[in-house]
Amino acid sequence: MSTILLSIGSNTFAKTNIDKAKRMLTRLFPGIVFSQPILTEPDDEKYSFLFRNVLAKVETELLPEGIIEKIKQTERAVGRSPKDKYLGKVIIDIDLVKYNDEILRPQDYQREYVQQLLPSLETPPATE
Repeated sequence: MSTILLSIGSNTFAKTNIDKAKRMLTRLFPGIVFSQPILTEPDDEKYSFLFRNVLAKVETELLPEGIIEKIKQTERAVGRSPKDKYLGKVIIDIDLVKYNDEILRPQDYQREYVQQLLPSLETPPATE
């Protein structure tokens, strides 16, 4: 089993779209755990609305290519289309940031909100 970290973001009907993506991802990856959402300022001038961001962590037997295929299908099902980015809209964006100990998207991993939310996914198992 491999542990993966996903970054999920939206700036258009963000709560609704992220909730929809979370439901779909939960069906694809039973046992997935989500962080609390955080609002962030856009880091590019073409985006004029705040982003809602969430991290997700789960164990899977899929290889990175299979995971990316599933998250791209989820993005399309939530309503993402190629032209949206040009309009400054991010309906939903899901990225595979980390696969086991390999950081696949270093720029994303270093983002302030990712570093801020990571500890909430690293909670130790409950002891009895």
